[in-house]
Amino acid sequence: MSKTLDGACLCGGVEYEVSDPEGMGVCHCTRCQRWTGSSLTGVLVAPANFHIKKGAELVKRYESEFAPRQFCSNCGSSLYDDLGEKYYVAAGLMRELDLKPEFHLQVAFKAPWEVIGDDAPQYDENPPA
Repeated sequence: MSKTLDGACLCGGVEYEVSDPEGMGVCHCTRCQRWTGSSLTGVLVAPANFHIKKGAELVKRYESEFAPRQFCSNCGSSLYDDLGEKYYVAAGLMRELDLKPEFHLQVAFKAPWEVIGDDAPQYDENPPA
């Protein structure tokens, strides 16, 4: 899938570009719920394919027990999780996104009111390696 997606935080202070996204999934873990207020739909991308175009000085890092999370220090928008070999970039910040979820992970921990409305594979915890 060769394409480029542009994204921006709520205040517009941080703008970025994602090249060659590898797919999109939804994480339902309690950490993502606390970080975003809901489950987190994210686009997987290699770190080399993620570029801040504007506002790098606004990007701050929060160290969590799972993965470092980057956010805009001005408006608080969740930008991405640094998973090491991949970034999990918040999909809601990319207005022209035309991908569909390919998986749901941590489904055992989803909020009781949340209903999954697509037929993407669901994993109680993480997908098999």
